[in-house]
Amino acid sequence: MNRTTILNKASNIIAAALMIFFAIPKLLGAEKSIQGFEQFKSLVPLDPNVFRVFTGVVEFIIALLLIFYTIKNTNNLGKLAYFLLLSTMIGGLIMEFFARPEPAMPLVIIAIILSVLSVFKLKSLLKK
Repeated sequence: MNRTTILNKASNIIAAALMIFFAIPKLLGAEKSIQGFEQFKSLVPLDPNVFRVFTGVVEFIIALLLIFYTIKNTNNLGKLAYFLLLSTMIGGLIMEFFARPEPAMPLVIIAIILSVLSVFKLKSLLKK
């Protein structure tokens, strides 16, 4: 394997791991996650628990897509995974800045990094 392939696979795995890291507390109903989604009531007209679980499921699906893409290396799978990742990160940034009283900066930084990664990956996949 060349350096580019290793870097591509590593970035896929890191992105998937981050998505799992964020999905698990939402799916398990961690107190911090519940409190965070209570803050989103003003922006999202859904029950906070429904929105929390939905978000956790979407994040988990994105993680699985990223893992499958790493194994299969199919362009369409990669495009779907990184489009969903970018969409989710943009949604997360919107929630951080418009629904929370004060954005959680570590989450903002991670969302920006994953957004930038998604843009680069999508540009690369669209060229193929």
